[in-house]
Amino acid sequence: MPIIFDNQGHLVSTESAEELHCFARRIKLAQSWYQNHPNHPHYDLTTQRARRNAELAGAIRVNSKELLELAWWGRK
Repeated sequence: MPIIFDNQGHLVSTESAEELHCFARRIKLAQSWYQNHPNHPHYDLTTQRARRNAELAGAIRVNSKELLELAWWGRK
C-alpha cells in the first residue's frame, strides 16, 4: 500500500510506522517534522517543496477523509 498525504500536508503510511519512517528518510524529511501523536502519528510536510518531493517519490495525495480511512492507525 502507498504512502499518502493530504492537503494539510500530513504524510502517513497505509501499512506501518516503520514504512512511514523509511519513506521520510528516503526523501530526507527532518525528524523534527514527525508528529508522534498517539491517535494519528504523521510527518508534517511544511513546504510545497516537501509535498512535491513526496509526490515525486510515490506518495499519493488524498483528501483528509480518505487519509483517516486509509492510514494504518485508522484501520485498527
